[in-house]
Amino acid sequence: MNDIGIDSKMIGGNTSGNSPLPAEKLPECWNQEERMSALFSPFRSKSANPQDWISKYKFWNNLIYEWLKHTMQCSFSIIDLNEAFKRKGCTPLCLVTVIEELLRNNEIIQQTDFFKEPCETWTAWSIDIFVKKPISWSFSKVKNYVVGQKINNIEVKYIHLRIVRELSDIILSITEIRKDNMLFPISEIVEYCKSNTKKQISENAVKLTLEWLKQRKKVIFKKSSNPNSELLVKICVQTVNEITEVEEGMYKLTKQENELIKEIELLEQEKLNIINEAKLYLGKELRQMAKAQLRRKLELEKTIEKRAQALANLRVLINNIKDAHSNSAVLSAYKTGSDVLKKIGQNGLTEFGVRDVMDDINEVLEENKEIDLVLSETLNNADSDIELERELAELLDEDNIDVFAAVPDSNPEIEKLKQRLQDLCMEGLVSPSKDVTALPAVPSNKEKALKKPECL
Repeated sequence: MNDIGIDSKMIGGNTSGNSPLPAEKLPECWNQEERMSALFSPFRSKSANPQDWISKYKFWNNLIYEWLKHTMQCSFSIIDLNEAFKRKGCTPLCLVTVIEELLRNNEIIQQTDFFKEPCETWTAWSIDIFVKKPISWSFSKVKNYVVGQKINNIEVKYIHLRIVRELSDIILSITEIRKDNMLFPISEIVEYCKSNTKKQISENAVKLTLEWLKQRKKVIFKKSSNPNSELLVKICVQTVNEITEVEEGMYKLTKQENELIKEIELLEQEKLNIINEAKLYLGKELRQMAKAQLRRKLELEKTIEKRAQALANLRVLINNIKDAHSNSAVLSAYKTGSDVLKKIGQNGLTEFGVRDVMDDINEVLEENKEIDLVLSETLNNADSDIELERELAELLDEDNIDVFAAVPDSNPEIEKLKQRLQDLCMEGLVSPSKDVTALPAVPSNKEKALKKPECL
């Protein structure tokens, strides 16, 4: 059940000292005797003074969280809390009630329940979710509301889930640094958490958090048959799969690469030391000792050259494995794309079908274009306008038309009009004896210009 080797005796820890937290993190009332005396006393009935009860519970809830966060602990017991919050020789007498309320609010969980393995199969999960848990939940709720959840053993270990979640976020962030290989030893994860938080995080706290991540399918463990080998942890932000042989092999190659680099660095430093010693011997005129140091340097250079060649070969091998893995992923993507295209073709998407559709579209577009041209023409009758203009011109050019030829003489109005025309004419231009109907021809425009009018 506990496959990462968590020592239940080492989880948590007692904190001795006058103050559980630095002065800037302590509540303001910590040095107020009267107030702290009330907070250290047992809880009274909640119904008697609900506000005071809630205020006191919030005080201890926040203080416990701040203490666990400061010490980077995920697990604790009531004994640990009594020792941590001891003040002037007095221990809090209300922590049992605080722990009961934290359990009721699902902010903490017993360590024995925390290490329960999650269900692996659908049937087991169904029975656990729909049968066991509803029955146990109903029974526990009824029991808690009727008689309350009593704590009889102050040595029981509890896991603070909020601290675990915060530490799990730190552990998951390690994947942003190393994206080529997600396998890590426990020791490397612990060092990463220490450097990230600038605090001394215990290995047991990291193991507890890894166990919580494992239950949520974010982490998986693998330990080889060799008893001296270290436990490997695969971390993934998404759902994690099993550790493959390729991933384990890449981890071993990368580890060997780092070891070779460190070894070459040490050999180079030793070479520099030998050169400095040879110079010192020369300064003391000890030429034979200087030659001996130079012989050591030559042998060391050969060793460095061998290690450098091994490192180069190892890096070539690692790059080839990465390329093969990348090529495999590309080939898998090609296969997926090919299958998708084949399925699309099975749905009727063929070359001839596409060409027919495109031809239909072009034909429809041409028809719409012709319709647009017809609709954009001007709505007028040019032939009728030309005919009307010609008739108007003919009417204007007909200067010799007898206006009154078709008018009968018997009309009295016409007779009056004739008389008026005779009165307007000049003397000598028209004879009074002649009839008005026999008027001379109307002079042309040229004759009008040469001859001044003699009458208005």
